[in-house]
Amino acid sequence: MTSYEAMSSWHCELWLRADVVSKALTRGSCLLPLLILLGCPSGTPGKGAEGAAELKSFVFKYEGMVRDVGVFDSTEKSSSGLRPLVIVLHGGLGDDDDTVTLSFGKLNELAVEDGFLVVYPQGVGGHWNDGRNVQAFVAQRERVNDVGFLAALIDELVEKRSVDPEAVFLVGVSDGAMMAHRFACERTNEIRAFTAVIGAMPYRVARRRSRCGKEPLSVLMINGTEDPIVPPDGGVVEFDGQKLGKVLSTQRTFAFWKRQAACASEEVSLIPDFVPQDGTRIRRTKATGCREPVKVELFEVQGAGHTWPSGWQYLPESLIGRTSRDIDASIAAWRFFQSTL
Repeated sequence: MTSYEAMSSWHCELWLRADVVSKALTRGSCLLPLLILLGCPSGTPGKGAEGAAELKSFVFKYEGMVRDVGVFDSTEKSSSGLRPLVIVLHGGLGDDDDTVTLSFGKLNELAVEDGFLVVYPQGVGGHWNDGRNVQAFVAQRERVNDVGFLAALIDELVEKRSVDPEAVFLVGVSDGAMMAHRFACERTNEIRAFTAVIGAMPYRVARRRSRCGKEPLSVLMINGTEDPIVPPDGGVVEFDGQKLGKVLSTQRTFAFWKRQAACASEEVSLIPDFVPQDGTRIRRTKATGCREPVKVELFEVQGAGHTWPSGWQYLPESLIGRTSRDIDASIAAWRFFQSTL
């Protein structure tokens, strides 16, 4: 038995598996070619073995636009005839395959094990209209109705893909995380919970709080404290000299969702440093006294950058910061979702 497996209580609590750590350490030193960041074709690792090759796609028409949607569906119907749905929103200039590659296809593996449907919708021009009003992004310049698109897509999947409407979840990374915050804010009744990885609440969305739903919502946030792109203390998102709109700080975003759920206090703990050599630690904050059965949690990945925990170090640390190996964000997201059912 490995030292990771021996920590049985933390093993279950933190959704960490020894094989995940081993695989991450083996691959973590590899760098994703810049082509992936730019959304260009390239031979990327992890496809096939981690499920990207098994993605199928369909087109979904909404408000006169034809949108591509990737689907990973290897499950049988549950005994009730319905199954959970996890919608994954890609980062800037990304697509479905890039997101699978970034996470080593872990959500798809979990879908096979636990019987849920995974869907990867595509943003317009590689971006989402998350509310930041970045004129360089077609989706935001043309005010694409991504909130309506995602709501309509959920309805379609519930109707035609045996999805349980009470078990719809959302995961977003980077730009996709910002879109997840916006969608969750404006359509609180459409999803049961969401996970936002390395993305905070867009400032303009928070200012329009009156447009948000009144119902509380379960949320898990996973943010690096040394993110050079999405500022942990709030302010202007910036990459390669481009200013890409304003976001709230990690703490103000967390406070937004605590307030939504009427949480009274919080508990703070440090996750054991399972992989000391990665240079990161994880500070876990659980809101307490929230309206039942809502859960609001924050993983602050101390020392980590604009990266997916236990995912691919797709660019050098000098550009995006470190990747933590202490948890796997895919496993953390799914276990969090399961805890809300």
